[in-house]
Amino acid sequence: MNKESRSYPETARILIYLLACAINEKECEIKPDQVDFDALYALAQKHAVCSAVAFALESAGIEERRFTQAKLKAKRKLGLFDIEREKIFKKLTEAGIWYLPLKGIVIKEFYPVFGMREMSDNDILCDKSKMAEVREIMETLGYSCESYGVRNHDAYQKLPVIEIEMHHSLFWAKDNPEFDCYYANVFDRLVHKDGCEYAFTDEDFYIYMLAHTYKHFSNNGTGLRPLMDIYLYLQAHPSLDFETIGKELEKLRLTKFEQLSRQLVTKLFGFQPLSEEDRELLSLFVDSSIYGSVRQGEYNRLTRMLDGSDARSAKMKYLFDRFFMNGEALENNYPFFAAHKRLLPALYIFRLFRGLFTHPKKIAHEIKNVVRYTSPKNRI
Repeated sequence: MNKESRSYPETARILIYLLACAINEKECEIKPDQVDFDALYALAQKHAVCSAVAFALESAGIEERRFTQAKLKAKRKLGLFDIEREKIFKKLTEAGIWYLPLKGIVIKEFYPVFGMREMSDNDILCDKSKMAEVREIMETLGYSCESYGVRNHDAYQKLPVIEIEMHHSLFWAKDNPEFDCYYANVFDRLVHKDGCEYAFTDEDFYIYMLAHTYKHFSNNGTGLRPLMDIYLYLQAHPSLDFETIGKELEKLRLTKFEQLSRQLVTKLFGFQPLSEEDRELLSLFVDSSIYGSVRQGEYNRLTRMLDGSDARSAKMKYLFDRFFMNGEALENNYPFFAAHKRLLPALYIFRLFRGLFTHPKKIAHEIKNVVRYTSPKNRI
C-alpha cells in the first residue's frame, strides 16, 4: 500500500502509536516510508500534539521540518508563559488575592520532557470578589482585556502569543449547572501552598480534570490530548484514593465516564489491545479535535438521542418523536397542548408549516444527519 492510499484510520493509529512512544519515552519503531507526513501533520495539528509527535519521530532518527518547528514553538511559548505567570502571581500575592493554577499549568509538569505538551493559553482561578482588581493588575502588566464579566472567566491577551483566562468559577452555570453547583464553594476544597497560591488535592484535581474533559466531550467533542493528560496524571499518582474519587464522581454522574476513560488510556498508551467498547469511545476522541467542532457536537447529540444505534428503526423512531412531540418534551415546549391533547393535530400542522417557512434548511440538515448517522463502533 503506498502512502497516498493510506486511510484516515491508519493515520490515526500511527499518530496514537507515536504519542504513546513519546509520553512513555519509548524509542519509536517506524520508518519514513510508512508515514504520510502530510496527513499525519494535519491530524496532529488538529489535536494540538505536533510537539509530542516530534519527540517520537526524533527517537526513530526522523526529523520532519514541520514537527520540529512545532516543538521549538511549543518550547518558546511555554517559556514565555512561565515568565508571565510569575509576574501575575507576584502581583496577585502583593494584592492579597488568592489564586489556583488550573489545567495545563499543572498537567504539563507530568510530561516527561519540557515542551512536549502544547498550550494555547493559561487558566487561573481567582477570588471572585476581586475580579475588578485582577483586571487592573492584568492591564498594568500590559494585557488587553478581550472579555470581562461575560462567562465564568475573563480573557486577557498580550501580543504576540500570550493568552490568559482568569476564572472566577470553574464552570459556567448556563452551560454546566450541575458542575457549577458542585464547585460553588471550591475554595473550601483547596489546600494552601505558599503565599496566596492554593492547589487541589491529588484526588480533587483528577476529578476536576475529568469534569472539564467531559464538559468538552459531551458538547462539541475533544481530542486526544486530554487522554494523554489523564494517562500521565494516573502514572504520576499511582496511590490515588479511588474510593473517595468514586463517591464524588457519583455526585457529578461521571462514574461510567471515568471508568471507561481510565480503561481506555491504560490500554491505549500502554501498548495493549483495545476492546470493542474501548474502540467506540476512542473513535469519539479521534474524530474530534482539541477544541471540538459543531459537526462533532451534532454527532454527539445524535449518539445520545439514538443511544448509539444506527439501525433504521432507531432513526425512524427519532424522527417520529422529533415531529410528534410527547411526554416531557411536549410539556416543556407546549404546556397548553399537553393539557389539551385532543388539539394535538392542530399543533402538528402548525409546526409543519412553521418549520417549512422559517427554517427549512435546518430541518433538511437534521434529517440528513440522522440518515447518514453511523454508530461509533463502525467509525474506526
